[in-house]
Amino acid sequence: MAVRASGLVTALGYNAPSTLAALRAGISGVMTRAWADREGGEPYRCARIVLPQRWTGVELLADLVAPAIIECLQVCREETLSEVPLLIGTAHPSRPGRPEMIESQLLDALAERLDAPLHPASRIYPAGQVGCAQALIDAQTLIAAEHARYVLIAGVDSYIDHETLDAYEVHRRVLCTGNFNGFLPGEAGSAVLLSAPVATGSALYVMGYGQAVETAPIDGSKPLRGEAMTQAVRNALEMAGVTMSDIALRLSDLSGEHYKFKEAMFVAMRLDRSERRKPLDMWHPIEYLGEIGAAILPCLLSWAAHAMRMKYAPGRHVLCHVGSDTGERAAFVLQSGIKDNDIGREVTL
Repeated sequence: MAVRASGLVTALGYNAPSTLAALRAGISGVMTRAWADREGGEPYRCARIVLPQRWTGVELLADLVAPAIIECLQVCREETLSEVPLLIGTAHPSRPGRPEMIESQLLDALAERLDAPLHPASRIYPAGQVGCAQALIDAQTLIAAEHARYVLIAGVDSYIDHETLDAYEVHRRVLCTGNFNGFLPGEAGSAVLLSAPVATGSALYVMGYGQAVETAPIDGSKPLRGEAMTQAVRNALEMAGVTMSDIALRLSDLSGEHYKFKEAMFVAMRLDRSERRKPLDMWHPIEYLGEIGAAILPCLLSWAAHAMRMKYAPGRHVLCHVGSDTGERAAFVLQSGIKDNDIGREVTL
């Protein structure tokens, strides 16, 4: 599949160009403060999006992601929204403070804001950071079966909620007074437009994927060995027909918690055994955007495509990997453009 366009609404900007330029420059959107934490009474540092009118619950999520969807649709003006399946990743039902009616209300709220009926294949993927990973795989099926020329993958989430922050502070997950092993809360709406491969060297292609389930999740009692993420990455590399030595860049959902840094380290130690002239770069936008949960994977794809198009990526092959609190892991291998003699050849996941 080819990544044809991207849309972003983040604390760094209200569209993809502004957000991605800020990410490239290393500008942080963590500039606002929320409620005071329980331990020290200091306000939480967070990356909050300034909106003209700030609603709550499903209405807030719809406001965050609708502009990102519209931004993507500018590329395929010949298609109407009703002809493009909309697959949306959201927070897992077990997430504290998550709006209860996402599955039943979010699609209707988006249809109202976008002023158009949605494609009948549109659906919600309530699986946190890996929701959009499953949506990518389903998008491949829709495109391969010619049910749609384009598929729009979107993710939306907000951790800037009183109930959410209180729960994560109790479990010592959020960065606050007395806890330096935590994440900074954020919020975002993100989207990417996918299609079948195209005869252009400027597109970014999804070449392989892998999935696995970790038996030692972040809130579990078992010691982390990173076996599930390692397996997911190994499967993605094998499907793409490359090795870890071909990967020039990693993009991930590292959030500031030691758990995910350790997991990424295990992957590199097991799979990246060849000598390198330069270190294997690791980019993690949560450093600048705050924890954006289900919106992270389209954001990673957008950044990878921008880095390839603007020629500041360190190489042609990119590895993206994400993981949820419930243990699901997903990895994707991306490639910039295709070789001349491969133009027109079907590229499948």
